Amino acid sequence: MTIRDLEIFIEVVRAKNMSVAAKSLEISQPTVSHAISQIENEYNVKLFDRVSKKLYITDVGLRLYDFALNIIEQFESTIIFLQASSTSHNINLGVSSNFSSQFLLEIINEYEKKKNDVSIRVYVDSREKIMEKLNSGVINLAIIDGDSGIENSSSEAFFEDEIFVISSKNSDIDDKKELEANDLKNKKFVLGDLDGYSKKIFLNYLREKSIPIDLKFICQNKDMVLNIVKNTDALSIGASSSFNDDSITKHRLSELSIKRTYYMVYHNDAFLKKNLKNFVNFVKHKFNKE
Repeated sequence: MTIRDLEIFIEVVRAKNMSVAAKSLEISQPTVSHAISQIENEYNVKLFDRVSKKLYITDVGLRLYDFALNIIEQFESTIIFLQASSTSHNINLGVSSNFSSQFLLEIINEYEKKKNDVSIRVYVDSREKIMEKLNSGVINLAIIDGDSGIENSSSEAFFEDEIFVISSKNSDIDDKKELEANDLKNKKFVLGDLDGYSKKIFLNYLREKSIPIDLKFICQNKDMVLNIVKNTDALSIGASSSFNDDSITKHRLSELSIKRTYYMVYHNDAFLKKNLKNFVNFVKHKFNKE
């Protein structure tokens, strides 16, 4: 039994038909049949009951399906790990999707220009996925927001971002740089690409002030949040670094200050490598200057 046999088996389970599975995998139907028979004959098990040309998975097949999914996932993670560990990339950096894309590009471009013998591979994903990649060794450095879950790793705080209410230039609060709680009463809101901690503080603030709002839009795409705010009367909350756009206005809240700290997170053994240590120090110095 091979990894390819398991991939074929998984597709047959999903398709419930060998011909359909073959078409999906772009291989011949006899190849699919052979892979299934190979597993059944090699281990003397029955994976499917065949009744009136239909396939019904057996109990053994169901158990194998669970194992196969896990094996394929681990195999793919292994491939990613080996690719990430190749000598063609000296630093494998994971970045939380909340981090400013402008800052990220500046960091990468400036450092690779300064150190032309260093190449950086970047993974951008949710905070949770980035921490998974760090713990599994796919990346050797993570940039994430907040200190939750980093107790067992080394970390360096390097940037603090302020959270604002944002509105369209055409909104009725455009001229107010600082808002009172009542300014938000019954306003439509779009909540999106913001960490849960900041959202919780903001919503608790509204609750304490007995200020009702209309959560009209909930989405995770930063560009969509921006477009909704620019083209409607909806408001949002967002990090200062993420919404540098001339067509929106940023408002502070007079009684509430929300700040989000970004950390570089790594394991001590990785930090001992010269390239990683130099990069961490470069990022710290860059943001200290700013």
